[in-house]
Amino acid sequence: MSIENIKDDLMQDIEVETPREVFAEKRSISQQEFFNAGQTDIKPTKCFVIYAHEYNDERFLIFENKKYSVYRTYEKDEDIELYCEVRTSGN
Repeated sequence: MSIENIKDDLMQDIEVETPREVFAEKRSISQQEFFNAGQTDIKPTKCFVIYAHEYNDERFLIFENKKYSVYRTYEKDEDIELYCEVRTSGN
């Protein structure tokens, strides 16, 4: 989901989320990833793998009607792994 900053009628900056669809492979989080992320107060939930050229540094994604925050990426060959945590209300 990309985020674009635009100005409203009062010329205030607002963020507009624009969803787009990409195909991804869903992976589980390893114990090591869970442990490492937990040390920084992150609650890892899922890892998604997509083609690197399809990733535009988005901070959020939606999967099965849940909003996830991308807290870490790892590029490997033509793919990129997106490590995510579930976003709760207010975050």
